[in-house]
Amino acid sequence: MEQYIGIDVAKEELSVFDGTNERIFQNRQGLSTFRAYLRKAFPDLCKVVLIFEATGPYSQYLIELCASHGIKAWVVNPKKSSHFAKALGNRSKTDPIDAKTLYTFSKVVDPKNILVPQIDHVREELSLYLSSYDFVIKTQTAIVNRIEALSHHPHTPKELLVLLRHDLARAERTEARLLARMEELIKADDDLSRDYENLLTIPGIGKICAITLLAFFRTYGETKRSEITALVGLDPTRKESGTAVNGRRKISKGGNKRVRKVLYFPTLSAIQHNSKIRTFYERLVANHKPKKLAVIASMRKLVLIAHAVYKNKTPYQEAA
Repeated sequence: MEQYIGIDVAKEELSVFDGTNERIFQNRQGLSTFRAYLRKAFPDLCKVVLIFEATGPYSQYLIELCASHGIKAWVVNPKKSSHFAKALGNRSKTDPIDAKTLYTFSKVVDPKNILVPQIDHVREELSLYLSSYDFVIKTQTAIVNRIEALSHHPHTPKELLVLLRHDLARAERTEARLLARMEELIKADDDLSRDYENLLTIPGIGKICAITLLAFFRTYGETKRSEITALVGLDPTRKESGTAVNGRRKISKGGNKRVRKVLYFPTLSAIQHNSKIRTFYERLVANHKPKKLAVIASMRKLVLIAHAVYKNKTPYQEAA
């Protein structure tokens, strides 16, 4: 019988609940004290299942521990655990309460979600570069907006605008360096380089979109075509309950937000320059579908095309 352990991950500590006792461990590289506890309390680690939220870098030590010691884990989407806590009627939110909630989550666990994490170091490095790239782009946008606002103020000192423009130029240089480093990382791996070049053959998909999709597809290497749109959050949902019998269908937005965001502008470009996407989009509009819906459907089709190119290991082929 498997032993479930709920863990709330914070920056400095792990709050652990094993169904009976609560414990606190330091969240440090190697997790030596937590590892010693597991070995003492559970001699057979193959039967242990750790349940914790995906909290970015703070949960990485746990993932590394599971991968190196063959410990199974269920890494929960934070939104799901939040909704689950509300369903249980938990009004308070503390680390021990969250650990107990995650332990209770074991009652509804889907066995297919319980896995020993596999660490793809190249993918992890790419993901870190991508998140930093996103940060730099947001910084540039904030600086540009600030310069624009100050430019319309009659008392803005010129030296203030000069300082901000210097910061903007520095951010632009950092953006270029990050992109160059990601391409160096990809080209150092033959398989990764080939997949990257294949994705770039799809009209509408540029470098950042291709890198983002590459990292995403590497994360879900065994994913089927029917599952990929759900993992991006572009799968349609229905609301037909009570008076909302004919409620509008919407996308779930339950998947990877970064991929959805990065697909938007490439899809608009693909509608103009990719014959398959353009024909698909125009057919939807001709059938009186709202343009917004047609764009979302085109995003879904574009990611499926990209996934097929990635899986088949061949360049994109335009329709004859």
